[in-house]
Amino acid sequence: MRMFAKAALALLAMSGVAAAEPFGEVTIGVPVPSIAEAEKWYASFFGPDVEVLHPVPGIAEFKAASGVWLQLFEAEGEQRSATIVRFLVDDMAAAQAALSERGIDSGEAIEVLEVVTFSEFADPYGNPLGLYDLP
Repeated sequence: MRMFAKAALALLAMSGVAAAEPFGEVTIGVPVPSIAEAEKWYASFFGPDVEVLHPVPGIAEFKAASGVWLQLFEAEGEQRSATIVRFLVDDMAAAQAALSERGIDSGEAIEVLEVVTFSEFADPYGNPLGLYDLP
């Protein structure tokens, strides 16, 4: 699985800029057992300046990047995402240090020389997340 993740990140890094954007925005749904608890954790993860929407009860949306929203929704029972959501950072060490100061362990930084540095971790509910930094 880790080799697949490395290969996927390497392809992402080498692909460059796409010629066209087929969609105006992307919303990524992430199941959580409690919106209130998850919203606190994700607010800490994204930091105090993140835009948060509550379009309907039981939903919280965080603007992760221009045109990209991370949507938390309450799921019945033990449910977690099988898809890893990765976030591009300008400086892996600085991003990890900032998260650590907020009590979030963002995993070990793994460097694929001259391609990408990435880490993998999970939110408190087992949803896989990652950071990556391009050279």
